[in-house]
Amino acid sequence: MPSHLTRVVFRSIIANRPLLYRGCLHRPARPRLTLHNAVQAPLQTQRRAFFNFLRPRKAKQAELPPGMEKMSQLKSSQRTGQRPPPPEEIAHAFSEFFQNQTRYEDFHIQLAQYVYLYLRETPREDAQPWISEAGIRKVFGSLVKPPESGGQAHLEFGRLLHEEVVKRREADAAATPKTPTDVDIQFIKVMCLYGATQEAREFASQKFLQQATADETRSASTVWTDVLRGFARGNKPEELLATTKMLRQQSHPFTRNMQNVLVAFYTDKADLQQAKKWFSEPAVDSEDPESEQHVNTNAAILKTCALNGDLAFGQQVVASLVKDVPDKAAWDAVFVWSAAIGKGVDEVDRMMGVMIRRSEEAARRDPHCSTIYPDIDTINALVDVAISKKDPYTAERFVSLGQKRGILPDAKTFTMQMQYRLSVDDVDGARAAYYGLQGAKDEKSVEVGNQLVRAMCISKQHEFDNIMAIVDDLHEARARFHPETVAALSVLHLRRGETKDAVDLLQVHAHHYSPSQRQVIRDLLTAFLLDRQNSTTDAWDTYQILRVIFPEITREVRIRMMNEFFARGRPDMACHVFFHMRNNTHQEWSANRDVYVAALTGFARSRDAESLSLVHSQLKLDLSVETDTKLRNALMLAFTSTNDSQRALDFWHEIAASKEGPTYSSIAIVFRACETLPFGDSYAEEIWRRLKENGVDIDRQIFTGYLCAMGANHQFDECVALLTTVEEEYGFAPDVSMLASWFNATANIERQRWVEKWIREHHPAMWTEIEALGHKVTHEGFGHRLYNIDRNLEP
Repeated sequence: MPSHLTRVVFRSIIANRPLLYRGCLHRPARPRLTLHNAVQAPLQTQRRAFFNFLRPRKAKQAELPPGMEKMSQLKSSQRTGQRPPPPEEIAHAFSEFFQNQTRYEDFHIQLAQYVYLYLRETPREDAQPWISEAGIRKVFGSLVKPPESGGQAHLEFGRLLHEEVVKRREADAAATPKTPTDVDIQFIKVMCLYGATQEAREFASQKFLQQATADETRSASTVWTDVLRGFARGNKPEELLATTKMLRQQSHPFTRNMQNVLVAFYTDKADLQQAKKWFSEPAVDSEDPESEQHVNTNAAILKTCALNGDLAFGQQVVASLVKDVPDKAAWDAVFVWSAAIGKGVDEVDRMMGVMIRRSEEAARRDPHCSTIYPDIDTINALVDVAISKKDPYTAERFVSLGQKRGILPDAKTFTMQMQYRLSVDDVDGARAAYYGLQGAKDEKSVEVGNQLVRAMCISKQHEFDNIMAIVDDLHEARARFHPETVAALSVLHLRRGETKDAVDLLQVHAHHYSPSQRQVIRDLLTAFLLDRQNSTTDAWDTYQILRVIFPEITREVRIRMMNEFFARGRPDMACHVFFHMRNNTHQEWSANRDVYVAALTGFARSRDAESLSLVHSQLKLDLSVETDTKLRNALMLAFTSTNDSQRALDFWHEIAASKEGPTYSSIAIVFRACETLPFGDSYAEEIWRRLKENGVDIDRQIFTGYLCAMGANHQFDECVALLTTVEEEYGFAPDVSMLASWFNATANIERQRWVEKWIREHHPAMWTEIEALGHKVTHEGFGHRLYNIDRNLEP
């Protein structure tokens, strides 16, 4: 009996109407409404699903610095000859780009300079500049924050901006060009940061040697401290001393900040004599409230004396510090000295008790004196000494000493704890210290946090949720992720099959990096793709990520990826990689001859005739690729492997008629084509005769190719004759590869028995080696044998 349901189904199909079944277990919460003519009303979904788990997930868009997209659009339009955006939008994007005065890499500053030059050459209707002097000061606020690498672009842009300000002031009759400005101070700082300190000194000598007011004196002290710091950073002691001599001749005050720069420079170089000389120089306190707080010079010189064995001078410094009533800084320096010369934690603890008693006695005698107690700065200085001596155990004991005295660790303490625990691969201990660091995200703590995340990813012993808890905390604090960290997290997501999470992470961070930093991520993702331990699916997902987020991947790397998919047995994926290069409009990344050769070679080894036809069609349409012998070799090899030897022979004729002529690879490949060509032995004999007539040196590869061509065409006697005289005529003896290739090329069960018998009789040891290679049987176990040797040819 026919089913009623069947009639309903067929009637609905004929009427082009959807099928509705009210009892379906997987029906939507709100079914679609069926209208006439099979038109459906849109599905009414909730705007906010329960916990958002019903909403389809969308990948994040690329997060670029504010204004960068419009600025990049300008450069792209200039390169392609399109109409650029209006100057008003470009100027707004430029101002927005530097609004937060954050740190930028050279790549970003080069783009900003390009935009600034465009705006300067495109004047406004009212003849006013697009970027005001206040806007230029904001730009300098970003230039004085050094990037992780480079900085020459910052220096070049700084020169350009300073020249612009000078021109504007010279054109302004009310301005006084000789008076130093804030831009002058910023420009000097930029020059000192990026290796132009001599130029900065010359400019500062013109602007800041003569001071008339107290404000000018404070500005001059800041400037000259930057100049000294620049020479110290550049490791130029001669210029450092020449600058101090010039300041002394001009009667400029020698401040504590300057003294700290000199002492720190020579202590880092372990030049104790010079460090003691400048430590003994009288210095005045800096009156600049905005100057950087200098490091405790007493502690620096005492630690250096202890580490270099100059205990006599260190004792003198300690005696001078405790001669009167020492203050807190002096006591901290004494503690640092004690820890540096090797006194234990218990001895330092007793010294702290002495300090408290003496300060309490002084407070009882003089009500104006306050009691001095050790604080977290004291503990941090002691921990720093232990870290410098590479003694994490003592550092841990100093932290415990502080806790015993009721001194709670601060952000710096936790940062140093993470630092020395990671140095001994105590990842769990560093993770425990990080939880105390939450909420404080200075530059040093962010750096150590990045190290912790990478260590947890590498160890592969920590739960994913624990890693992501730290990552989420860094994200909430808007911390800067290092490229190595982003790369490690991306690989972690890919190993877990979380491709969308990897994409989201890269979209958030990758576009903020310079090209060299992006290369760090690309290299690690490429290594993940090329690792055969990872699945082909993960490798393909990784390639898609690289193609979309890192379009600057070089042609050589793309060829390696294409070859990897060939090696994985997925020529279809390799074909997609090829077409992505073929359709790329950028000249540096589009398909050239090497790409075609690699693709054709891959299709030859995978025997993919369909993809070969597609690529060959593209080659015939590609006017930018010149066909040479190597490319024809690849074509000949590909068509030979896909059982079209007659077509392969056509390419051999083209090679023979070309001006370049055949190569040794061409000869080996044409012999391979003769193996499957009808009456291929006659073609092979003709080529062999011409080679001998022309005096071509016969090497092992060509001889093996001719031997296999004759063996495949059942010329057993000719093969035996060749092998019998090969050593006498050509100077090399048969080897395992040659004999195994002859056996494999003899694609006949009966003929293979003859070959086996001859090899057993004349080369028994080699036959034993051949059998050790292992073999497979064709035609599902009913055909001839093929031993496991590599017969692949290179074009």
